[in-house]
Amino acid sequence: MNKKHLSIALSSLLALPLLAPAGTAPTAFAEGADQEVVIVYKNADGKEAAIEQSEEVQHEFKTVPAVAATVSSEDLRDLVDNPDIDYVERNISFQTTDFETTSYTPPATAKEAGNWNYQQVAPNTMWDQGFTGNGVKIAVVDSGISEHPELKIAGGISTVGDGTNANYADDNGHGTHVAGIIAADSGQGNVVGMAPGASLYAVKTLGADGKGTLVDLLEGLDWAIQNNMDIINLSLGGDTDAQSLHDMVDKAYNKGILVVASAGNSGTADNQDQNTVGYPARYDSVISVASVDQNLNHSEFSSAGPRVDVSAPGEVIRSTFPIALGVSYKYMSGTSQAAPHVAGELALLKEKNPSANASQLREILNGYALDRGTPGRDNLYGSGVVTFKPQIDSSAPAEVGNAVVSAAATDSLTLSWTQPTDRDFKEVRVYSGSEPTFTTVTQSTYQALNLAPDTAYDFRLTTVDTAGNESQGVPVSGRTLAASVSGSPSTGETPVTAAPTQQQPVQPTPAPTVPEVISAPFVPTPAPSGGSAQIPSGGGGAAPIPSGGGGGGGAAAPAAAAPAAAPVASPSVPAAVPAKSPTPAPAATTPNPSPSVPSTVAPTTPVSVSIPFQDVPSTFWGRDTVAWAFERGLVKGYADGQFKPGATVTESEFLAMLIRAFEPNVKNSTTGTWSNTYYARAKQLGLPTKGNASKASRSQTITRVQVAEMLASANGRNLKGNQAIQYLLSAGIASGSSKTSKTVASFKGNASLTRAEALQFIKNLTEKGNGSLS
Repeated sequence: MNKKHLSIALSSLLALPLLAPAGTAPTAFAEGADQEVVIVYKNADGKEAAIEQSEEVQHEFKTVPAVAATVSSEDLRDLVDNPDIDYVERNISFQTTDFETTSYTPPATAKEAGNWNYQQVAPNTMWDQGFTGNGVKIAVVDSGISEHPELKIAGGISTVGDGTNANYADDNGHGTHVAGIIAADSGQGNVVGMAPGASLYAVKTLGADGKGTLVDLLEGLDWAIQNNMDIINLSLGGDTDAQSLHDMVDKAYNKGILVVASAGNSGTADNQDQNTVGYPARYDSVISVASVDQNLNHSEFSSAGPRVDVSAPGEVIRSTFPIALGVSYKYMSGTSQAAPHVAGELALLKEKNPSANASQLREILNGYALDRGTPGRDNLYGSGVVTFKPQIDSSAPAEVGNAVVSAAATDSLTLSWTQPTDRDFKEVRVYSGSEPTFTTVTQSTYQALNLAPDTAYDFRLTTVDTAGNESQGVPVSGRTLAASVSGSPSTGETPVTAAPTQQQPVQPTPAPTVPEVISAPFVPTPAPSGGSAQIPSGGGGAAPIPSGGGGGGGAAAPAAAAPAAAPVASPSVPAAVPAKSPTPAPAATTPNPSPSVPSTVAPTTPVSVSIPFQDVPSTFWGRDTVAWAFERGLVKGYADGQFKPGATVTESEFLAMLIRAFEPNVKNSTTGTWSNTYYARAKQLGLPTKGNASKASRSQTITRVQVAEMLASANGRNLKGNQAIQYLLSAGIASGSSKTSKTVASFKGNASLTRAEALQFIKNLTEKGNGSLS
């Protein structure tokens, strides 16, 4: 059936977009003339009325309760007054938001990296990490996309003209230009997109004149939602609000789709302090993008206002153009060119953060915004110009938080703190007294050794970022215990005290003392289901549970300087640990309820452990951790007398170990699969597991990111993917494989982890977490 398009000048639409909500007096409209409208209904009766009272129905939307139709003046009044109709809206116009064009074709020898927008955004810094937007689906809702040597089009649709079809060729050039900014091939010609690995989908909603209607736009968005796009780019806009458009983009956002739109080209030198952002960019569910020039100054033509989210290059941008229109490349300017830069950047970030939702990705995007204009967010630049380019940084990171002396002994003090959340944070430097020298710490505890008894000491903790900027520092004071205090030198807690009366240098190595021996019986028993280590029967801590682990080939086990156990809190607790204790050892007590990072320095008194595992030598970095788990019944070796610290771990093994570490009386299931009890408990606790939905997943090797999500949840934080990893790194429950910086990359979330590493995670959680499963 043919589509009719109402020809109305945009200026005449400003006063009459929404005819009226149900039950109110209708706005005046032209008598006698048929009207093209969008009818949004409330229920089945409303839908029936909309269809029956329409002269012609052009489209029935699938994602919102609405139809596009032509209605008579008389029927329009009835529909507006019908209580089953939500509202009726005129079919208004939208158009491209490019500001100027030239027909200049760049020289064939021009290098892709020579384009100023490429140099400013520096997408290659993400490509070098392996992220090109691969697997991310981007709908370019525009004038279509034409075939071009530098573009790969995955599919699309046209809502323009007679009927709906797949002829989405671009007869204007705007959509092809936008598509090249997003995903032109790398190394193939004169330009390159931000995310050359992304999949482009052409959604043609604008005609050869660069203009289109509300109905065409809604149909295109409807298609994009139905076809599960990840990102929608809208380099178009208008001055008129449309409730149906607002509802549609909200629908897309609520489904997890990122919607990016050009802020508009209504800016002038005189109205930069006014709200000139157009629609749909003005909606909260849309990422609104303003334009900057080559000097990163706000483009004078660019709209501004409180709904500008971020800025991107938008002046004199070279990109692909339909060859059928006479040239292969063209320079264009406008917020239409700024928006696709952000759409491409989001594709890179989405591939890098596959578990992040739309809201989280918006926050991640803001983290890459270079502040411009007024410090902080402003109406010209939003949060700033989004770039992956390493920035010259002269600002020190934030100070550490909650710095305290968390434990004291006769010859040592343990300092604990929380790390700053700055993205470029690298390390903490610990200064002793007025000494100019310092000790570098990448985690969030530090143990000062070889101190004098009953003596006060001053420390200063500074933070350092990757650029070498150092903060002023936070002072921390504490006093060692008197020599008459009994117990292990590594036990005890002391409050912050006054200034010291004596200062001595802090030494990074422990003083040798008489070793204490932990011993426990070893009874090899066959695995319950093949070659796994023995799964405990549970109950009263009398039987061990399996260890989890998973470095496999993915992440290297920590070196000899791996995180050591944090000091025990109470000075009355003896250093020797009783075998087969029914409950975990008490965690270090700190005034701060937030978890902190395990110390990078070994305990004051090295513990020589006696364990029956031939493959865990005294030089193994995690020997004390294995002994800690063995004496508590968390692990039991194989029948051949080995522990196999480098073996990988299944989800069920890790889950059992985690639950039994906090709830030692939990018993294995006596019917069906042994792990049923643990999965039932995990479901009660809300722990994220795959095994509750698929029993086959229980025997699959658990990944490090799954471990991060489970540990974060166990500590009361419902986080996914990289956010869970970042939480563990900042909380000290994990440190990553790098000795110089803690990053998501160094954590190696897609890799497995070893049995010894899994035990270290569990041990860290018991010592640095909230003391129970949340």
